[in-house]
Amino acid sequence: MSALDRYLVRPFEPERDRDGVYRAFAEGFHHILWPIIDHAHRSMVDEIILTAYRMGVATFVAESDGEARGILVGALPTEPREFAKQVGLFYSYIWKWFFGAGRGKARPLARAHLRRVLLGYTPFVYLHPMRPSTETLLLTSQSGYRGGIGRVMMDAWVAESRSRGYRCTTVGTDTKLSWDFYERYGFSRVRSFNMTAYSYSLPEDTVTGLVYSLDI
Repeated sequence: MSALDRYLVRPFEPERDRDGVYRAFAEGFHHILWPIIDHAHRSMVDEIILTAYRMGVATFVAESDGEARGILVGALPTEPREFAKQVGLFYSYIWKWFFGAGRGKARPLARAHLRRVLLGYTPFVYLHPMRPSTETLLLTSQSGYRGGIGRVMMDAWVAESRSRGYRCTTVGTDTKLSWDFYERYGFSRVRSFNMTAYSYSLPEDTVTGLVYSLDI
């Protein structure tokens, strides 16, 4: 069975897909985000996913066996109005988990790691290619459903990007994630930098941040 036959790619529905995308996030990112996943209320992860969804313009899931098994969030960071929206949502999330209602739901380790991750990801903003482009904010899947799932979701996002008049799409990733997927898909590496985002979760590892671009 091909990936096209195995997965139904459709828009994300927050209530319907909550459990499936949580599992995709937890399984895809536990090795780098375990202080958050293991030491905070589940709602911290749910809010990460929903904040990314709200920051984006199109969010797809790949459904199989009756559940969403992967998620991709696509955004428009090079459009000033969209970027302003993203910044506002980003700071609202920070306020909630460091100063507001979410603070009591996360242990100090979870908040410390979240702070380090947010600071460590900052270079992705100023190293972003300057040409008009779309951006993949989030892409992950459940471990038992990998092998084509990322490609079918990326195909949907590339088609959406083209329909909006864009001829370039980008993504930020790192050497502790599936960076090679983007190279197999056809992306070209355009930036790299030393990352410190995972000093709590991977204290002995050297991590390189990577920015990729694809002409579409």
